[in-house]
Amino acid sequence: MAVSVDGGGEILYLKLDRSVLSYQPKIFLKDVGSLTCANDVILAKLKAMPVYRFRHPGNMVCTVTELIEQIRRLYPRLQVEALGETDVLLEYRSAPPKQAVQNVKLALVCLLLFFGAAFTIMAFHNDIGITEVFERFFFQVAGTEKPNVSVLEIAYTIGLGVGILGFYNHFGTRKLTHDPTPVQVELRKYEKDVDTAIIENASRRKEELDVS
Repeated sequence: MAVSVDGGGEILYLKLDRSVLSYQPKIFLKDVGSLTCANDVILAKLKAMPVYRFRHPGNMVCTVTELIEQIRRLYPRLQVEALGETDVLLEYRSAPPKQAVQNVKLALVCLLLFFGAAFTIMAFHNDIGITEVFERFFFQVAGTEKPNVSVLEIAYTIGLGVGILGFYNHFGTRKLTHDPTPVQVELRKYEKDVDTAIIENASRRKEELDVS
């Protein structure tokens, strides 16, 4: 099969990711998203095309127009169909985070969430007067004074725990369903908001990698 040196008659489909994390300073086109082309020779060369090189850990925003410009320097007549995101956030870290540090952070977050949630629940119960509610309900149903610990407290405690597990759809390493948990959804929304803020700030400061 004859290969055009300038990419004439060929189409490249390029789909960018929202953000890319790399532990190598040199970023290639294959790292920023997925690409496909009917011409395997062109595809292999473009996958190995350098996009940006970091001098130190940090991030850089690269636009799809800059990538198309770099591609056309190699293949001037190649038709590029851009899909997905219009900007990609490149992030370089010198090394993956240490597992021991990650475990310490995880333990601190778990403790913070545990005591924070416990305090919130106790404050809510105090505001609504849960003790008086139980006492009145028990008297209306049983006709006698409620003991210090009754079936109401036991059932309420079990129901509260089961409700929390059902809401968060997670118990240990197991999930009740295949749906993402509320925590996972919020984390993805937070990551997306952070990426959007970084990209917009870089665009306003003209610090993104774009065609001149």
